[in-house]
Amino acid sequence: MLLRLSVLYMLSISAVSFTHAADVVLPDSLIVDLVEQHCSSPQPNSEVNKATKASLDLEYDCSDKYDDADGTEQSMDYSLRLLPLMTQDFNRDGIKDIVLEIESSGPLGGSVTTNSAVHYLLLDKSNRVINEHEVLLYAPFSEHIVEYEVKGNRIHYTAAPNYRSHPEAYDNGELIEPTISFDINWIKGVPISTYYRDNCQLSEETDKRIFANAPSVKRIATIDIHDYTQLVEEKLHINNMQVSAELGGCDTKSVRFSIQPSAGHNLPVLADILQTLIPVTSQHKPLRELLKMDQQSQIVFGEVMSLSDNWSGQVHIERGFENASVIINIAEQD
Repeated sequence: MLLRLSVLYMLSISAVSFTHAADVVLPDSLIVDLVEQHCSSPQPNSEVNKATKASLDLEYDCSDKYDDADGTEQSMDYSLRLLPLMTQDFNRDGIKDIVLEIESSGPLGGSVTTNSAVHYLLLDKSNRVINEHEVLLYAPFSEHIVEYEVKGNRIHYTAAPNYRSHPEAYDNGELIEPTISFDINWIKGVPISTYYRDNCQLSEETDKRIFANAPSVKRIATIDIHDYTQLVEEKLHINNMQVSAELGGCDTKSVRFSIQPSAGHNLPVLADILQTLIPVTSQHKPLRELLKMDQQSQIVFGEVMSLSDNWSGQVHIERGFENASVIINIAEQD
């Protein structure tokens, strides 16, 4: 690993030497981390970097190695581009954070390595990422294709339906559905899209805690990459279980609980899981109803079931030896 990081560090220095813009310069250690995360077998693309040395972007050639059905080593080549956009102290901790576009381009434009996004990286004093928020620009079957424009210290986004995911939004190649326009505001260190603020009833709720009655909860509020609403993510270790939960929605709430056993422990039965979650979560009413249905053998796994007060519930169970888990989805109905 140390050798790997040292190689990446040398690659980052090589790439940085081709840029001369003074506005936003990525720290070497951050480049190492980003390339390590997004690029396999990286090599700086010296021709591209020389040609664009007046700009800020850095480009790398990457290659994923794999064995085919005959055991012959194959490779999938793709490129990685890092384009710094701005610096700003988003979470008000006195340390400049960085916004950049990260673009990966694979063969034929439709592979799993083809995607792009604007990343808001919140940094510590050592330029390590302590939190990250993302606006997805494009993936082969993303909900939208997003364009952006940097205006001073703000970025303006315009999202149109992705023709691959939503062909009904187009008529003979012409877009017939409205686009979505939004900026990102930062409130107490949390990103909020103006689309969510202006169009969603849930934006008016100030308390969206999931595990409101539990200690030692890890909580992140971020932007949903598909519909630009707020997504609250919480993690909790309780009764030998690792529980993660996500709360999202625009006018109505949806909550997803994912439960896995802690190392060395077995996955509890559904009733025990529900009895553990009910006292600590704000969404205890629909969970109580699921518990009652389970006790009466009325749960149909994998099926959406109607609950009272316009809620629905769905339960998935995977009892594999290594990937045992329970997924509980509850949602308010319109």
